[in-house]
Amino acid sequence: MIHYSKISNRSNFILALWSLLFTKCFTLEYLVRHYEAPINSISYIWILSITMAGVATLVHANIQTEVRTKLLKHPNFLVVLALALLIVILVVKSLLAVGKVSHSLALAATGLSIIQLLMHGKDQKPHAIGISICWFVAALAILNTTQPQAFLFFAMSVCIISFLPRFAQFVSLRRGKLDSQAS
Repeated sequence: MIHYSKISNRSNFILALWSLLFTKCFTLEYLVRHYEAPINSISYIWILSITMAGVATLVHANIQTEVRTKLLKHPNFLVVLALALLIVILVVKSLLAVGKVSHSLALAATGLSIIQLLMHGKDQKPHAIGISICWFVAALAILNTTQPQAFLFFAMSVCIISFLPRFAQFVSLRRGKLDSQAS
């Protein structure tokens, strides 16, 4: 039986890697649009990266049935799932749009802010509220940018708000395990 802390540590690591992947994709999208590179970023950046990472996640994330059931029984699961699908639609819309994309990306960042609050429900910790506020501020910043810079702002937001804290938590947990095994 896998202990829940190991699953949580594995989930944080997987989420950190996905955040890093999205940081890379949004940064490359910014560069493609800013320098008007003649490549199809949807095919060569997004679909390729997400497909490979999706397969790797499915292979690596061996979540047990009781943990999966616990996640499905979360009171806000359907709302979070619906918001996540809306965020995906907004990001895809911004990738396919040639004109104003900052509105779609700002709405996606706002959705991430709301998801952060819904995931913790009544147990609102200062950390969850802080992350939610950070996503809301990011949405405001993205809304006040032009088209290619919106992708760069979204990439920086994903990196700063999602990747760096999860990676730091993963490193500290690994360091703590190594220290406890050494003593």
